[in-house]
Amino acid sequence: MAQTRPPGYVEAESDFQSTLSVQNRLLFQVLMAAAGYWNAVPNENFNQRLFRAIQRFQSENGFAPTGIVDSTQFDQLVAISKPMLDLWGFRKVRHPSRRATIWIPLGLGLHATRENSGLSYVDPLRRVRINFSTFPHVGTAKYYSGILNLMAQQGTSVHYRVMKDGWFVVSATTSDGTDLYLRYHQDGTHVTGFTLSWNNANGNVAGERIAVLMSASLWSDMTGATFIDPPSLQPKVDVARPAPVPASPPPTPSASTPMPKVAKSASGTGFFVGRDGSLLTNEHVVDGCTAIRVTPDGGAPLPARLVASDKANDLALLKVDHQPKKVAALRIGIRLGEPVAVFGFPLSTVLASTGNFTLGNVTALAGIGDDTRHIQVSAPIQPGNSGGPLLDHQGNLVGVVTYKLDALKTVMASGDIPQNVNFALKASAAASFLESNRVEFETGSATTAMGPADLADHAKAISAFIRCN
Repeated sequence: MAQTRPPGYVEAESDFQSTLSVQNRLLFQVLMAAAGYWNAVPNENFNQRLFRAIQRFQSENGFAPTGIVDSTQFDQLVAISKPMLDLWGFRKVRHPSRRATIWIPLGLGLHATRENSGLSYVDPLRRVRINFSTFPHVGTAKYYSGILNLMAQQGTSVHYRVMKDGWFVVSATTSDGTDLYLRYHQDGTHVTGFTLSWNNANGNVAGERIAVLMSASLWSDMTGATFIDPPSLQPKVDVARPAPVPASPPPTPSASTPMPKVAKSASGTGFFVGRDGSLLTNEHVVDGCTAIRVTPDGGAPLPARLVASDKANDLALLKVDHQPKKVAALRIGIRLGEPVAVFGFPLSTVLASTGNFTLGNVTALAGIGDDTRHIQVSAPIQPGNSGGPLLDHQGNLVGVVTYKLDALKTVMASGDIPQNVNFALKASAAASFLESNRVEFETGSATTAMGPADLADHAKAISAFIRCN
């Protein structure tokens, strides 16, 4: 069934196609995207979505919403979009090993680094990051599936995804509020494209608009579709048509307008080390909290006080008015290959609120960069496990779960998809922290191995859920 066209559409389509050259049609949509009215790849055709976008631009800027743009309206659009385009400073950049080119917002002061997969661009202000990458011997279907699986594992919210004709696009937001946009195309035996990430908490540069224009530039380059070079805007664009007098438009928000601060709300895991209610967790779990509440096994949430913290080792000591039935007993020293167990409260809004128990092995006796404070383990962990206990199979505490290798960022940077690369701070570092804060703790001396169910009960009894606000 043919789609019903809204009033004025036929006239607007005819005017768009007959009055504007192909280059000006593309330029017009680039300006609409920069101004925040258009979030699709610019092309030379007219459609109902573009018609509605033009009407919105006209209504918000004091013009009659006819869908037909005259020279005055075009100039108004230039005035709105020019500050953003000047801020971004797009330049066309070619991939160092493939023929592909994309627009890069070099005006943001990005620092470029040559990587095995291509180029990475890092913003010193941490507003945006770009990876312009190519990966050999992989198809878009496999890469697309791998990306989506990683996002599901990490609790990343996918807003939009599409794959067809040898290319895919994914738009998502990670659990820490970072927005992601990925576009990759089949490029012979390679997959070539870009990943853009931005975080408005570090400064709003309208990353979603950057994503649209970068996506359009890659799409045209990979498919041969007509596009334009990054525009250098002049005060006037030649659109021969009488110009009505518009009403005064509302002021355009500045790109540097600070974003309102969002109150922190996070959760993690801790474990009791003292019969007086002392418990240990990661410093990053409670950093910046105005209120901390701890829920022990089988108990109600209790207010907690931050006693001490060590940012370098990512440790924090809390105190609650509670006498735990069990406390962790710290064992100094661990062997490569030993079986270990993790208990915690990962993804607390999704998974079981009673906690999560996993098993694995010690896979390395040092962390990233041979950091000997850490050990690497294969026991799966997720956001929310931070600060939880790492136990040997006798129930002794051998580490504090600290972090996992960010698989999504790793695949963005290198193309490799790491599996279960997780790290814990060794118990020796935790013991030194407790000793420096005059906290007496038990020494792990148990030698009888527990069955998994008994070990899970023990881990749950010494652990607590931590909520930070």
